[in-house]
Amino acid sequence: MERGNNLVLPILGALVAAVLGAVLWTVVGVSTEREVGYVALGVGALTGFAVQLLANKRTTRVHQIIAAVAAAIGVLLGKYFLFAYVGNDGFDGMFNSYTFSMFQEMSGEIFDALDILFLALAVVPAWRIAAPKTVQPIQPQQSTPVE
Repeated sequence: MERGNNLVLPILGALVAAVLGAVLWTVVGVSTEREVGYVALGVGALTGFAVQLLANKRTTRVHQIIAAVAAAIGVLLGKYFLFAYVGNDGFDGMFNSYTFSMFQEMSGEIFDALDILFLALAVVPAWRIAAPKTVQPIQPQQSTPVE
């Protein structure tokens, strides 16, 4: 890997973007009382752009994987935040062990086939946005000799 193409900042940035995306997921979910696919796209875009930006636009497949995993984490965290908010009638107790164990126990009821679509809607843009950018070489112009 090139010198200066550090993974620490893209990883941290992707995780911060995933948490921000999860908060956005929760806010939209609470205010609309439903989960919206556009938010999943936003989570993926946030993580992809964070990785692209913090890798100085010199991304590799590893960066794409980081962005995609972070996007999936963002969706899953958003599902958890929304469950915890609704289950606790607010943010109190969101991070206690009871809420987490209830989330695990009820995961069969919380997750359904639509969540596969939400994960895809987040992972695909994250993967594509964090993709290595190919530089097109400049073709020399054909010059005709002057006679």
